[in-house]
Amino acid sequence: MAFAGRSMFTNRRRIQSLGAAVLLVFVVQWLHPLSSDAESNDYPFKWQSPLHDRGKPALDLPSEYNEFLEHAIPQSEYCNERFTPRYLDDFRTHAIQYCAAGSAASLHCFQGQTRPNNVVDSICIGQGATLDVAGGKFALDCELRAPDANETSRGLMPFDGMKPEWYETGSRWIFDHFVKVERGSSGAATMQSTTRSAVRSSNMNPQFALLVKREGSSNIWHGLMEIWSMMMTFDLLRTSPNPSRKGAPFFADRSDLPNAQALVLDDLPDGNLFDLWTIFTGRPPVRWKDLVGDAEQARAFVQVPRNIIIPLPGAANPLWQNDWVDHDCGYAPMLKTFVHRVLRFYGISTDKDDESPRIAAADHVDANAIINITFIDRTGSRRLLEHEALLAAVAARHPRVRVKSVDFSTIPFAEQLQLVRETDLLLGVHGAGLTHTMFMRDGRGAVVEIRPATNDYRGFRNLAFMKDLRYLTAYAEQVPRSESSDGDGQSKRSPGMLVKRDSWHWDDVRIEPNNFMELMDAAIAALSHPRRGI
Repeated sequence: MAFAGRSMFTNRRRIQSLGAAVLLVFVVQWLHPLSSDAESNDYPFKWQSPLHDRGKPALDLPSEYNEFLEHAIPQSEYCNERFTPRYLDDFRTHAIQYCAAGSAASLHCFQGQTRPNNVVDSICIGQGATLDVAGGKFALDCELRAPDANETSRGLMPFDGMKPEWYETGSRWIFDHFVKVERGSSGAATMQSTTRSAVRSSNMNPQFALLVKREGSSNIWHGLMEIWSMMMTFDLLRTSPNPSRKGAPFFADRSDLPNAQALVLDDLPDGNLFDLWTIFTGRPPVRWKDLVGDAEQARAFVQVPRNIIIPLPGAANPLWQNDWVDHDCGYAPMLKTFVHRVLRFYGISTDKDDESPRIAAADHVDANAIINITFIDRTGSRRLLEHEALLAAVAARHPRVRVKSVDFSTIPFAEQLQLVRETDLLLGVHGAGLTHTMFMRDGRGAVVEIRPATNDYRGFRNLAFMKDLRYLTAYAEQVPRSESSDGDGQSKRSPGMLVKRDSWHWDDVRIEPNNFMELMDAAIAALSHPRRGI
């Protein structure tokens, strides 16, 4: 779908591939921040709320946002509702206390709606949760209440209205499997006064447990969506007044950070991103199975009530909504803040730190500068056949090009980030590796995505726009693994594993050498000219 009035230069050529019945479409897009992205009609749900003030939040945003909130540009409501602080404001102004008066514990949930089909997302914090080791769950001594008429009119849903997300994630799944919410769940009725006293004490010096249920541990896209959703969860809690703390936030940086810990509910391997779960906590993550299996650790959780945080799931991250339709969201402080935090966490220079001149600087171009091309070498599905010869031809044709072929899955995430920060042109077949587009230097580079012929994904195109990067793409022939001349003929799918997915998920791809060279010539030429539209 193309939007009328889209302020970008697009050049499309259709080339009939010789020897293959595939149409290769070559798209060169000069991306710049100015946008007139049309309003989408895909989201008919009208979020009912009398709170239309989208101005300053109840409490100040964390300071990391400051530099990215400057220089706002006109863009669609779609973009503003997902990639600016309005996203957090929507949750904040749709909060509900699910525990009835007289409950020993409390359960505040914040609800937001930006997804289609009236899907409502929840971020929750349960105060005064105790660990029931025998029952294998946290217990919230809470008599659940239904939304009143005013809350219902504002679109707030009842507690049992929460829905689970894919891969056994999301608030509903966590509550069903790891949290028992009912009156008296923390013990006998005679103990309720003791529980209330402990809860009041915990509000003064609370201990926090972030309940983490991951989708997987090997896919960087899925993993980073979860990490980003976790960061937005904490930002919401840092900017929302807690009634029981006299207007102080639900989570206060200096006082609460040392008392926070991620509790990992799944049994998946750590993966490359595991360290990032400590970015807002003062302690290393602990696994659920280790906690309940260690009497000493479990005792601490039993004796001291916790504030349990059920974060926004990765599947609800607004970047997931930005994938099948072109959206020109050039003003995206939520993304910029996330990237800044990740880079700082690993001690890697940010755009603000990096003062070195690069070939794609906005106001100056060094015609003799080296162009660093990073090719994402996929070794599982969607391999680019004969890529060695294709890349060698590019290097021979362009003397100032330096090509590095990298299998990101074989190197630590910090090294991946450093490599991407030094990359001028990121090249790869459609896949999770192109998530690294978000970590490239703003406005200083290009992304080249080779898409399988039947794939029309727009997410990386939209991500490049958010980063003010040039974006080029080509559709290539799909080659089933059994037909690949350099393949082993074996499917990488386990029995029953996502068998209903379209074939492009598994097929290798082949692109004609002349078409590939034309694509790379255009990308390299784009890097030799100043950005447009600035």
